[in-house]
Amino acid sequence: MALHESVLNDQTARLQELVRTPSFVVVAGSLPGLAVATSLENGVAIGAVSAVCIFAMALLARPLRHITGKFARIPVLLLVSVTVATLAGFALRVIDPLLFENMGIYLSVAAVNALAMAFVVDDGYAAKPAGSMLGTGLFGAVCTLATLAFVGLINGMFSTGAIFGLTMTELAASPIAIFGTPAGSLLVLALVATFINSIVDAARKSAAANGGEQ
Repeated sequence: MALHESVLNDQTARLQELVRTPSFVVVAGSLPGLAVATSLENGVAIGAVSAVCIFAMALLARPLRHITGKFARIPVLLLVSVTVATLAGFALRVIDPLLFENMGIYLSVAAVNALAMAFVVDDGYAAKPAGSMLGTGLFGAVCTLATLAFVGLINGMFSTGAIFGLTMTELAASPIAIFGTPAGSLLVLALVATFINSIVDAARKSAAANGGEQ
């Protein structure tokens, strides 16, 4: 029995170590919007909707905890998250109806990453760049918008050869097939996560070196 509890505690610690990282915050926020981030415009649109949902749920996660029971918590959070995503989708429809049509069902899927962020914030995790739980929500929202915009930019550039209104003739003549697809988006997201991990690792080594000098 003691061994079983030890294994469970070890698994829980490992899971918390994975979840409580800036790269997980970015990946959790960006993942549901990857399939539709096939151009810069689409990436910015789904990124903006996701960012609004993430920050709204970061604001509401703790207050909702006090008014919901243990078993009603997840359904209530999901209901609120979907409501926020729907309202953000209506706003996008008013701003750009064509872009709204391009997003399709993925606007509603933004509620999923917002729900994931609500659990991250509610768990008490405060990312070091943010310093607080609410700051972590804002950090996740901004990084999600930037990441999905970047994914859309890379997908659009390599699948069409066009970037910021300019066309690269050779790339347009022989586009790279994987980009503009969910697989290409996942590849770009993996590169972003690797970049974030390298920054975090460099910051950790710098802090350790400064501590050693003192």
